[in-house]
Amino acid sequence: MTDDIYNDGTYISQNPSLHEEDSEYKFVYIKTLLEEMRFAGEKISILDVGGGSGMLGLMVCEYFAGKGLNVAFTALDLSSDMLAIQKKQNPYITRTVNLPLESLRGERFDLALMIDVIEHIPEKDIAARQLNGLARYVIYNIPTEINLFDLLRNIYLKGNYYRQQTASLGHVHFFSKPSALDFIRSRHRLLKWTFPDYCSHVLTSPHGDYEVQRKNRLRFAELVVSRFIFKYCRFLAPYLVQGSVFCLAGGTQ
Repeated sequence: MTDDIYNDGTYISQNPSLHEEDSEYKFVYIKTLLEEMRFAGEKISILDVGGGSGMLGLMVCEYFAGKGLNVAFTALDLSSDMLAIQKKQNPYITRTVNLPLESLRGERFDLALMIDVIEHIPEKDIAARQLNGLARYVIYNIPTEINLFDLLRNIYLKGNYYRQQTASLGHVHFFSKPSALDFIRSRHRLLKWTFPDYCSHVLTSPHGDYEVQRKNRLRFAELVVSRFIFKYCRFLAPYLVQGSVFCLAGGTQ
């Protein structure tokens, strides 16, 4: 991951909620992917890479526990501080790993979660290849930050928008919807994907950060137009508005 903003306190100070406010919204779409998977037996082993606040991992564990499965959950993160937060949030965590993904070589998991992570990893191709050897299924969420509105935002900010995303969020790769799907297809078996209505989430979420966004007239207008585009021109929406692609991929055959 880029520099060491995850261990020097920069990432947490700039993202104190660790995006927990988006957990329920994201789980709606992750659940549709979980429902596509098939497992045998009474146990399921899950690897969560860069799990943020830990709330999404908890929701995934509760989903499988609700189906009567025993959950073995491994949380991997390069930040010991974030691992501590995840362990506090998610009682299903059975192991934490404060090492790179390659440290798990030779292990096997039923499912790996890569939710808003691949854009942080400089050697993304190596990470995908490692996941193929580790997990039967992989769920990705990949932000699509190359779209018309974000490109216009970058022009408005005199070419600094993507630099700001790197400085504050640690993003070192920027994807469009086609490039995100091409990344998955070229490294895994793409089983299912969806591009959800992110703009409506921002328009309706009570979280303070989104309230601040809505008070900005230009941003509010963008969100309203984005919701209109998503509703009436859904095919074009991924090319025009902010969002992300949720993907279910097959790892180990």
